[in-house]
Amino acid sequence: MHGETLASWLSALAGYSVVGIVSTGPCLLQLCVLRAPDIALLRTKAADDEELALVRKLRADHPGLRVIGLQYPFDPQESLRLHHAGVHRLVSLRSDLSVLFAALEDLRQHGEFANRRPRLTDRELEVLALVCGGYSVERIAPVLNISPHTVANFKRRIFAKLEVQSRTQAAVEAERLGLLRVGTPSPERGGPPSLTSRDRDILASIARGESVRQTANALGIAMKTVQSEQRNLFFKLGVANRAEALFRARALGLVDDC
Repeated sequence: MHGETLASWLSALAGYSVVGIVSTGPCLLQLCVLRAPDIALLRTKAADDEELALVRKLRADHPGLRVIGLQYPFDPQESLRLHHAGVHRLVSLRSDLSVLFAALEDLRQHGEFANRRPRLTDRELEVLALVCGGYSVERIAPVLNISPHTVANFKRRIFAKLEVQSRTQAAVEAERLGLLRVGTPSPERGGPPSLTSRDRDILASIARGESVRQTANALGIAMKTVQSEQRNLFFKLGVANRAEALFRARALGLVDDC
């Protein structure tokens, strides 16, 4: 199963959220530092020295992290090596998703996860999405209902955590670590979603930095209707909030850069 397809499935599960999708060991190590997940899904190939070293480093650097190895084909010797390296559960990619779900639930219910805050908070991810979308501090502030000074502070902290110096470098790092594309459909595969006129009205309101109440007043509809329509819009864009919707829509050319 493709990584982003699996991520979409996981994101739809109650009680779960995906913090990133990466394709290399070094990226996984950095992502775990920035977002500190409780569970890491690791697609294994041959349980060679490189993979075993990656598992050992994950366990050493993040004692509270639980590791699930996704293995295909399912080889007993490889499984044993991965088990000794520190993988908590092994699931064959030939198995039904219910097997993976059972492994996730078992680790969630019995794993003693550390009480730790992710280095990149949800709010910082919202700011990162808009910064990478090309929006200025002044444009971001009303969208998130915070002051430009607060946005600037968030931006400085984000750049420090990502160890970058510019918006462009931040965008490259965010893409490399999968921080802004979790659950988001790829434009190369599916293209822009089909939006209704109401979807576009709400999207334009978000781009203007208007609140849900302001959107409702402008469109002459109830706030609950705006919230319902907004949820439908988020689903079409494959995002979770207004900041991500704006970032995604701008990337797809659905809103003007004004």
